[in-house]
Amino acid sequence: MSRTTTSIQLTAQEKAQILRVFPHGLVAVDLETTGLSPLVDRIIEIAAVKITSQGQEEVFYQLINPMVDLTPENSAIHGLTNEHLKDALTLKRPLKALWDFMGRCPMVAHNALFDVAFLVKGSHDFVIDLPQTRAYDSCRYARALLKDPALTANPPANYRLSTLAEYFNIPLQHHQAMEDTFASMKIMAKLIELTPDNKIADFKERAFTISFTQYTRDAAFIMPVKFEEMRPLLRKQTPIDIQYTGGTQGGEWRPIRPIALIPMPKGPVLYAECLQTNLNKSFVLKRIQAFRVRTEILPPVNIGEVDVELAELED
Repeated sequence: MSRTTTSIQLTAQEKAQILRVFPHGLVAVDLETTGLSPLVDRIIEIAAVKITSQGQEEVFYQLINPMVDLTPENSAIHGLTNEHLKDALTLKRPLKALWDFMGRCPMVAHNALFDVAFLVKGSHDFVIDLPQTRAYDSCRYARALLKDPALTANPPANYRLSTLAEYFNIPLQHHQAMEDTFASMKIMAKLIELTPDNKIADFKERAFTISFTQYTRDAAFIMPVKFEEMRPLLRKQTPIDIQYTGGTQGGEWRPIRPIALIPMPKGPVLYAECLQTNLNKSFVLKRIQAFRVRTEILPPVNIGEVDVELAELED
């Protein structure tokens, strides 16, 4: 099947469920990228599906030339190669077109913070105005709803897109942007269908991730020079020790596995697995006083299979 199409279909009932919560319409977005870090990596595929306020369905799709070579490990995840991308447009024009396509509709994505961060970073690099809208997360909605024993007797094993697609009997060719964006929209519709009327407003707010208007400072995208040596460590997710000001351990060295550098409105954060607790946490980059490489070797995290929860910010 072509990457520009999908076998996943949105029913009239599912579109009605979306408009039950988002009466002005909703746009689901998914990206494939060269890695997990918006401050280091680049977008290579964009797909979006819009449900308009009239219940009509519109789609957007574009391959992107990242102007860097893909690694074999990266290509193995999403199936795209340098040959696929060599004649594609670079990011500027497609990104403008995506924002025009979205208009003022809110956006939804699975683990939306990653998609938002990549799109915001690209907009910053090309001086493109951001949409005046909000982003919601189908992963957050699923975690809030399906973990509630009063609402769900048999929750899924986890809240990854592929797991939820199987949970809701949605056929999915994962890591193809068009497939994933339709899956995210369909999952959102099914979650809304399971939500009691008196809980809709609460779960919608719990799914809220960020407003694009919160990104107003260049500092969100600037990585201090002292962290330049961290770039190759991020790509390989090489375990490191960090000295962190604040948090639960003061200035003591703590072992982590870096996963992603994410631009946030108040400055970049390092998203990482804490090797002491095996929990994923976000560390404010400017509070990391020093870091050093560890010798421990761990398996990498698959792109698109990371659950992000900003409540885990170490401050």
